[in-house]
Amino acid sequence: MPSGSIEVESKFEAGPDTEARLAALGAAPAGSSSFRDLYYDTPDLRLTRADHWLRLRQGAGWELKCPPVLVPPPAMATTYQELTSPRAIVGRLCGVLGVAPVPGWDQVPGAVAGLGLQEFASFVTQRRSYRLGGLRVDLDQADFGYAVAEVEALVGAQEDVPVALEEVLQLRRALGRDGATRVPGKMSIYLQRHRPRHYQELLLAGVLRPLVAEPQQHSAPLVTGPGTGPSSTEPP
Repeated sequence: MPSGSIEVESKFEAGPDTEARLAALGAAPAGSSSFRDLYYDTPDLRLTRADHWLRLRQGAGWELKCPPVLVPPPAMATTYQELTSPRAIVGRLCGVLGVAPVPGWDQVPGAVAGLGLQEFASFVTQRRSYRLGGLRVDLDQADFGYAVAEVEALVGAQEDVPVALEEVLQLRRALGRDGATRVPGKMSIYLQRHRPRHYQELLLAGVLRPLVAEPQQHSAPLVTGPGTGPSSTEPP
C-alpha cells in the first residue's frame, strides 16, 4: 500500500447470508489470515485523543492512521489517511506531539522509544476477505469475543473520496445492510471492555461516540481458522 493512501470504510454486522450474497454479487475470495495488532500512544493519550492510531501489525509492519483534511463522511462511514513509510509516520508523530525528530528516529521503533510511547492494546484478529472490483470486504473475529465486517476502498487523492464512498455504501446496501445503525469497530469495543478510562477520555475528546449497546453477535464466529487469543469518527 503506498504511503498516504486514504481509506474509505463502512463497518457493518455480517449476517448468516453475507457470504452467499457476496458470491451472488461476483465477489472473489481473497484468502483468510490471522494476525496480532499492537497499538501505541503516549501515557497521556495525546495521539488517540487527536484521532491518530499507531499500529504495529505483526508480519506486516507499522502504520499510522490519521484523519485527512476533508468533509466528514456520513455517520455510517469513515475516512482515514494511512501512512506506512517510516519517514512519513515519524514526521506526523512528531508534528502531533510537538517534538522535533532527532537522529536515530529514521525508523519507527526508534521514534516510539524516544517519544515514550507505550502499548495500550493488543489483540488477534481472524479475517476472511473478499474482493469485488476495487472494493474489499473483510469479515473479522477478534479474540476478545467481538465480530465485525467492513467494506473498504483505498484511494490516492481526496478528490477520489466521494466516488469511493458511494461505491462502499452501495455494496453495503447490496449486502442487506442499508440501515442507519452505526456499527462500532474492534477498537471501540476493546477500549470499552478493557480500558474504560481510555474509552472515556476519547468520548470527552469527541473521537468516539458513546455505545448505547454492543451489537448483537451471532452465536457462530464469522471467521474460522488458526489464531491466538484476546464519532463522528470510528477508530480502526
